[in-house]
Amino acid sequence: MLAVLAEAFGAAAFEVTSVSQHTWSALTTLPGEGMARALAGTMETLDPAPYGVGAFEIEDGSGLWEVGAYFSEAPDTATINALAAKAGARPFVISEVPDVDWVAHVRRELAPVEAGRFFVYGSHDADKVPADPGRVALQIEATVAFGTGHHGTTLGCLRAFDRLFAEGLRPAKVADIGAGTAVLAIAAAAVLPDALVIASDIDEVAVDVSEANVSINGLEGRIECLEAAGFAHPRLHEAGPFDLIFANILKGPLIELAPDMAQHCAAGGLVILSGLLAVQAEAVTAAYVAAGFTPVSREDLGEWSALVLKRN
Repeated sequence: MLAVLAEAFGAAAFEVTSVSQHTWSALTTLPGEGMARALAGTMETLDPAPYGVGAFEIEDGSGLWEVGAYFSEAPDTATINALAAKAGARPFVISEVPDVDWVAHVRRELAPVEAGRFFVYGSHDADKVPADPGRVALQIEATVAFGTGHHGTTLGCLRAFDRLFAEGLRPAKVADIGAGTAVLAIAAAAVLPDALVIASDIDEVAVDVSEANVSINGLEGRIECLEAAGFAHPRLHEAGPFDLIFANILKGPLIELAPDMAQHCAAGGLVILSGLLAVQAEAVTAAYVAAGFTPVSREDLGEWSALVLKRN
C-alpha cells in the first residue's frame, strides 16, 4: 500500500518504511493546487500531527486535488472538518487502516518487471534474475519513493530508453529529473559506463532512497544524487546541457518545465517524459513543441503515456 500511496502522493508524503501500528487516514478533495497545498500545510500543524501528509492532482480533467493525511491515533473529526470547510474542501473521509506491514506486503505482491533488456526486481525476487548476460538487472526496493518499475509511467520510460539504446543512442550526459527511486538513472548508468549521470528530486527522502538504490546496484560514484526542484541546482547548470533527460513526474510540472528542458537539453538531445495520462499527452507535446522540441515517439501503456522528443 505504501508504494501505491507514494506513487500517488509523492515521496515527500511518506517518511516511514512500514506500518505496524493502528493508523487512520483522512482524505478530501478540493479545486486548485494552491488551496490543496495550503490545506496540506495546515494539516501538518495539527496536534497530534499526522505522520504523513500529501496533496496531488486527480488526473481526470476535473481540476480537483486530493489531500490526504495519515495519523497514528484517530483524528478529531470536528477539528479537521473545520479546516476542510475553511479551505473550501469537502468533509474528510476518515478510515482506520488495517494493522499491516505494507512494505513487506507490497514486496510479496510485486513481481519482477521486464522492459526490453532491463529486468527490475526486489531483493525478494533475487532468485529470478535471468542468467542471460544480455539482460540488465536493476534491484529497486519497494519503499516510500516513486518508481518501482511496475507503474505504467516508469515502465514506459524504461521501454523508451531500451528502444533508443538498441537504435544506437549513447548519451554522454544524462539527467533524471524527479528521480524518485532513481530507477531510470540507474538503468542509464548500467548501460552507459562512461556517461555522467545525475538523479535529482525535490524531496530529500527520495534523494536518500536514490542513494540507497545506487549503492545496492553497485554504482557508487557513477550517479550523483541531488535535492532540487526541477533544474534549480548549481550542479545541474554546471553539468549541462544534457544529451538525455528523463522526467517522470506529472502533467502540470512537465509543462512548466518545458522552457527549462529546452535550456538544459543539448541541441539534438532527447527527453523522455511520463507521469501523464494518455489524454494529457497532446497538451504536454504541444508545450514541448512550442519550446523547441520535435516529437519522436509515443507509447501508451493502459491509461498512461511515455513521450520521446528531440531538441531542435
